[in-house]
Amino acid sequence: MLILLVGSTGALASAESAGSLREPLPLEVAADIRGHNGRSPVALSPDGEWVAHTVETVDTVPRATHQYSATGFPLAEGDSRMQATVTNTKTGESIPLGGPKSSSWAGVWSPDGSRVAFYSDEGGEAGVWIWSIATRKAERFPGVIARPFFGYEIVRWSADGERLLCKIVPAGMSLSEVTALGTSLDEKPTFKKVGPDQPSVIVKKSEPADKSATAKPAPETKARTEGDVSWGTSDLALLELKTHKVTRLVERAHVRFYGFSPDGKSVAYTVLKGWEANSQQPNYDIAVVDLANGRKRTLQSDIRLGYGIEWNWTPDGKNIAYIASGQVTKGSIVVVPVAGGTARTLKAEGVPSFDPGDGEYAPVSDEKGENFYAVGDGELWRVNAETGKGSPVGKIPGWKIVSLVQPFSRGTLLSPDGRTVWVFARLAAPVSGTSGYFASLQDGGKAGFFAVNVTAGTSRSLLQETKSYMPIFNLDGNVKTGEIVFAATDQQHLHDLWIVDSKDGKTRQITHLNPDMERYELGSARLIEWRSMTGTKLRGALLLPPGYQAGERLPLVVFVYGGDYGSRYLNRFGFWSLATFNCHVLATRGYAVLAPDSPIRDGMPMEDLMGTVMPGVNAAIDQGYADPDRLAVMGQSYGSYSTLALITQSNRFKAAIITAAVLHPDLFADYLASIGYYEQGQGNMHGTIWERRDQYFRNSPVFLFDRIETPLLIGQGQNDGRLIASDAIFAGLQRLGKGVEYRSYEGEGHVITQRANVLDFWKRRLDFLAEHLDLTVDEKAKVVFEGDRAKSRKGASPKAEKTAR
Repeated sequence: MLILLVGSTGALASAESAGSLREPLPLEVAADIRGHNGRSPVALSPDGEWVAHTVETVDTVPRATHQYSATGFPLAEGDSRMQATVTNTKTGESIPLGGPKSSSWAGVWSPDGSRVAFYSDEGGEAGVWIWSIATRKAERFPGVIARPFFGYEIVRWSADGERLLCKIVPAGMSLSEVTALGTSLDEKPTFKKVGPDQPSVIVKKSEPADKSATAKPAPETKARTEGDVSWGTSDLALLELKTHKVTRLVERAHVRFYGFSPDGKSVAYTVLKGWEANSQQPNYDIAVVDLANGRKRTLQSDIRLGYGIEWNWTPDGKNIAYIASGQVTKGSIVVVPVAGGTARTLKAEGVPSFDPGDGEYAPVSDEKGENFYAVGDGELWRVNAETGKGSPVGKIPGWKIVSLVQPFSRGTLLSPDGRTVWVFARLAAPVSGTSGYFASLQDGGKAGFFAVNVTAGTSRSLLQETKSYMPIFNLDGNVKTGEIVFAATDQQHLHDLWIVDSKDGKTRQITHLNPDMERYELGSARLIEWRSMTGTKLRGALLLPPGYQAGERLPLVVFVYGGDYGSRYLNRFGFWSLATFNCHVLATRGYAVLAPDSPIRDGMPMEDLMGTVMPGVNAAIDQGYADPDRLAVMGQSYGSYSTLALITQSNRFKAAIITAAVLHPDLFADYLASIGYYEQGQGNMHGTIWERRDQYFRNSPVFLFDRIETPLLIGQGQNDGRLIASDAIFAGLQRLGKGVEYRSYEGEGHVITQRANVLDFWKRRLDFLAEHLDLTVDEKAKVVFEGDRAKSRKGASPKAEKTAR
């Protein structure tokens, strides 16, 4: 089957100045955002002339299960329809690889740069397609249905460009049958089909354990593995391009990632086994299969990896090295001999963790395989492959290295001369978080690229900008051209792809995904500082309307997410670039939006949210930005819990809005549904409800619902879990006679994305804020000011009052 694809041509331009239209950002423009998909790796062609990337379109894909659509399109990165694209790095010509109505994603160049392999559900089912740069036509590989889940589960090319390695629907199963293995949208258990007079039953058992077994296992101790992984069932297959022969190497397993050995004679792969009991730590097996005889061997069982991709072959093909990653690991490099034998953990004294918190990163080696390179504690380290001894070879004063510039899944260092590597770094934050995953993501408001000489330990700057860059899957470099492609955003621009020349530091923008957005003058952001109630120095990003004049007292919306450092959103478009949370919708209508730092100590989320966020609100008032009588708070996901924590302890907010409330306000009930989340994850209780009964009680907002005086608006997707949490929030507040509105949107998941629903929810939020903050607004919902304050819809504007502490 052939598809003729028509490209669109656009001239490249340097970064444009801010848009000229100073008016409220139209909701239709805000809703029609095209995005850069951050989990399908960007890939430069071997000659550097083209870049393959994946665009998130404004269309959405209906879900069949929580994991897949009926066509086999995976929903790991949301339900936006994807569009695999190649863009010319010189002219800006962009060519969509899939059809205009189909989903396509994860393009990968052949070794010679003549073709791109990608996935597409053109024709009604996900397939593997090959696009030719010479003919600009795509052809589907016949007879197989592709079954990737994450965008980085790419098609792997053999070195000779004659074979492909990928996941496909298992032999003997139809697409509908394998789709039925997924989690149903109503969250009910799926029973297997049985014959007449046969029982259909799901059995769960727990055997009595001795007292020692009930204790929390030490980090080095493996707990039992549990959890249903059948939804990811697939076959790992080798596809011969010339003969169209299909060889199923692994059948009916939850294969996560895979790669050819350096000599092309074997394939290594990881299989998701489940999660360690009472944690969110995934466990995997890592195995190899001999392509000559099909013999499979498991090299190591129940290894701890975040996503199953944190590994590489060594150059000689004798070992596989991985970075132990996830909740209960120490981020060490582990070397597994392919011929068999004991794995070695390289953990000499002084060597840091190389796991940034959630995995994704793999160790890379030099060409001889004598040393491994990885980033830890903001520095580039070299670790000897035999002794495990390590030392930093890249340290940039005042900056924190985030990642190497590498093609995704490349096992050896990308270097133009054998000594120099390129790294992406963030300016170090002047205020450092002490613990937690989000603390490692803080920055000082700048991002940049550096060339590091790993022999001399020196570095030089290639580019420094007041922008935010996306790491790992969103970086690539070409040593022939000396150019680096990267995805960047700032407060005025959504994510687009850019090129920087390592020779002179010059940049050029190569994609313009949202030209309509560039027509509007948007808000500007700045940092404000304060101290928490315990004396910790904190910051927050404050988004202000276009043309803001000092002294204007603005209605303030606080966008809260407990544990996160909101100051890191300073250079991110609208703080959250998703159409549902683009805060420029608020800023261009006269609101200020505060994203505060809100670090949380173990077992103290409610106390610490009050102690970190409310002083930030006071700072916005004391520094003359916010109207103390017009405060609102909103949050998404864990931010919903954070919002409830605030309005149960303070009546200063006149309006509250939550979305994706998946945490039950009664933590006792929520614990039993998500034990690992609370004992070792983001729930942050670090113990059971029996061990820490008072702690769970103190941090359950439901027991303080009777104190709420703030009107609450709930937005929820129909397919976002079982809706138990949002239903309970509404039921509790309704019983107490509190002001609450609950809007459930059909077909939506964790984030509201369908255009009609995005528009509806924005309109309702703007009306809700205007009503409860007592704001006069015009026909575009822009706040009308009277002097230095918003005009009251009731008549006279309120006078400034002393801020309550």
